[in-house]
Amino acid sequence: MRPTHVLQLLLLAFVWGTAYLFMKTSVPAFGAPAMVFLRMGLAAVLVLLPLTLLRTGVAPLRAHWRDMAVFGIAFTAVPFLGLGYSSRSISAGLLAILQSAAPLFAAVVARVWLGERITAWRAAGLLIGFAGVAILVGDRISIREDAGVAILITLAVTALWGVSSNYARVRLHMVDPIALAAGSMSAAGIALAPLAWLTWPAEAPGARAWAEVLFLGLASSGLGFVLYFGLLRQIGAVRATSVTFLSPVVAMVSAALYIGEEVTLRTVVGCAVILVGTALTLGLLPRPRR
Repeated sequence: MRPTHVLQLLLLAFVWGTAYLFMKTSVPAFGAPAMVFLRMGLAAVLVLLPLTLLRTGVAPLRAHWRDMAVFGIAFTAVPFLGLGYSSRSISAGLLAILQSAAPLFAAVVARVWLGERITAWRAAGLLIGFAGVAILVGDRISIREDAGVAILITLAVTALWGVSSNYARVRLHMVDPIALAAGSMSAAGIALAPLAWLTWPAEAPGARAWAEVLFLGLASSGLGFVLYFGLLRQIGAVRATSVTFLSPVVAMVSAALYIGEEVTLRTVVGCAVILVGTALTLGLLPRPRR
């Protein structure tokens, strides 16, 4: 990779990793529905829709608006709303680590839905990855505790994103990625607008909360998708996927520095095990030759 590619990859890890932190810190001021609505709306209106109009025009939005609406509501609005609610009860680092397990769920869904073969190495990766999830949250899941419910919601969101990647492969593989991001975030914003209006905070959020939401919309969801799809074209899927392993680290470090979140040994071990399993599942680790 060229130095510019490395810098883009690090920037992407930063804007996606810190997103978990700023979700957690902005939700108390806005509430989850308003925060997600603003994030989706800012990304779509100010970044992704203008870029789509320059790249492809409105044709892909018109041709695939139904599938984009399904993707935007089921696989964008609902997951981000779930993460917003979960961020009230669990740390930003834990949110990011659990989300890094999405490729594990995607592999399982691909096997069940699409009949995709799971090799011995991928099976080993799945077992290791889910063992990491168990190490991380095994004694914390309880429907009688807020943190336990938040963990269950986050795992459900992670599983839902495993479904979303396969849905996109089947129904939206022919759509320009930036147009897909623009259409799905627009649909998510429109769907969440009534709920955001009904739950809009009575007390006006402060400047810091607005700055955090602006970052989430313009940098994390807007610039982040542009960077990611640009890296896919320039350095390939395998190298671009490495952002999956950088984002949880950024989330843990930034949350520790910004709001003083504790990073425990168990969190670090669970994160490492999940990422090793994910790397095996994605075929990113070298394998011994026979």
